[in-house]
Amino acid sequence: MYSPLIMWKIEKSLTNAGYNTLNFDYASTRWPMDTVTEKLHQEITDKYSKYEKIHFVTHSLGGLVIRAYLDQFGSELEGHLVMIAPPNQGSITAERFEDFALFKWLLGEPGQHLGKDRDDYFKMYPPPRIHFGIIAGGLCNDKGFNPLIPGDDDGTVGVEETRIYGYADFIIIPGLHTTLLWQGEVIRQIITFIEEGKFDHQ
Repeated sequence: MYSPLIMWKIEKSLTNAGYNTLNFDYASTRWPMDTVTEKLHQEITDKYSKYEKIHFVTHSLGGLVIRAYLDQFGSELEGHLVMIAPPNQGSITAERFEDFALFKWLLGEPGQHLGKDRDDYFKMYPPPRIHFGIIAGGLCNDKGFNPLIPGDDDGTVGVEETRIYGYADFIIIPGLHTTLLWQGEVIRQIITFIEEGKFDHQ
């Protein structure tokens, strides 16, 4: 289940920076992708279509959700997109554990599409057709946190798994998959990208 609470600090920081925010709530372990994107589209249409531009900030599976959403409902209101730790190339972790009963119970049917097979989400939806940047977590070395993931990783998603063709900028910030969302540097980079279309690499 996705909880908006996980994004509370980013939401608060964006609100403080002068943005109107929608912290989208959806049943990530139960709803099929089409249901998620339809409900997101309905919320945006009902509450935010009056704005000149809409920016997106996603975490993990949310990166695949926004790829699906933009593929289905792309509009002229699109601004910038920041994807945090997205499994854009599928997740080797999900691939290895998708047949385990506990994994199926925790992540439900959507969890069966987070791997690296042809019918998984990362293969189903094209790269975003808007200006986007990617924030990956890791240790900034060749080992990362998780020995089961090749190369650097955030404990859940490999750095190389976050990449996808067409990104405008890419940055690795030391941190774990979920705790990235509460790090001040991640939030600073989100706001920088939204406002400038690039990250601050200094």
